[in-house]
Amino acid sequence: MKSSLAEACQTPQCPQCHTPCGSVARYRHVEQFRLAPHALERLYSKFGRKMRTFGRNVQDYRNNLQKGFEWFCDNFEPGPLQGKANAAMIKARILFIVPLETAIARFRDDVLVRVEKDIVRTALLLGRSYTPVAVKLSFKVRLDLLYLHCRLTVVQEAARIVQFLRDFDNARHAEHMVRILKMHTIQAVDKNTVATDELVEYCRSNSLLLLEAEALMVQLSFDAVAESLGSVEDNLERHERAERLIVENPDTAGILRPCYQSLDPYTKSNVTTAELWTTKTREFWEKWGEYEMGSLVYCKNGHPYSRKAFPGCPECGGRKVHREQIEDREEFVKTLDREMFLKAIATLA
Repeated sequence: MKSSLAEACQTPQCPQCHTPCGSVARYRHVEQFRLAPHALERLYSKFGRKMRTFGRNVQDYRNNLQKGFEWFCDNFEPGPLQGKANAAMIKARILFIVPLETAIARFRDDVLVRVEKDIVRTALLLGRSYTPVAVKLSFKVRLDLLYLHCRLTVVQEAARIVQFLRDFDNARHAEHMVRILKMHTIQAVDKNTVATDELVEYCRSNSLLLLEAEALMVQLSFDAVAESLGSVEDNLERHERAERLIVENPDTAGILRPCYQSLDPYTKSNVTTAELWTTKTREFWEKWGEYEMGSLVYCKNGHPYSRKAFPGCPECGGRKVHREQIEDREEFVKTLDREMFLKAIATLA
């Protein structure tokens, strides 16, 4: 596949008579647009594998923090003489996941944001010959969610340390650390809650039902951390919205039911045991990396997905757009609409 595409790019042909015309710029552009669907599909495949890798990394970092907590408790010694050593251990645990969230943010901002804009613009130029619905991508938003998972891991770890330090009732040094950690953690929760609100609204307006439910789970987890530190906020509306999404969309948001049950306010789950990475959510993130070339379809809401990895759209549950709704692809290969061609040339210039 790669070699044939490379040959086609090197030897563009006239779309009418198929005469080789590699020296004519306009026909090179036509050939590039003819091959654009293949290029877009390769990008989807690479982005899917990248999301799977980042998802695995977030889980690994969380698991390593949990495994190392016992060692932290055994080596923590209250008292002013151990102040620097204790502060260093706490700082190391709080900053443990920072390299990962930095890598996620860098890939998102430096690569994904720019490429997504070009993908949407290219799909628009290709028109109904490519897909009869407006393309709505979720890769950038999913990396936003993974970034918030990292921030959630930080504040959950801080809350766990606060709970541990509270056991030292007569240690002023521990009390001082508790006050500082609580202050910074609550500030971080407030800041990330605002970011999660924006993510939820974006998902709601773009029919990203599963992503919206995931974002609500993260938001409710932030609320649980704040509540464990004594900052109470009315989040009944978020609980109701999350529950409604899970009940009404069993094939998509329904996989988050165990996550929601661990955050149910009536069960009074401990903030350190609320688990957002269940077996089904792990399987979901793994499937993004199982993309195979030639399996790309779009649902009625414009979300791309692999029909071999998912039975329906993983974001909204919608089925793929029927082939009869799409204009003849072979005809598009032979010729390009004049108006579309002029727009494409202007864009390339």
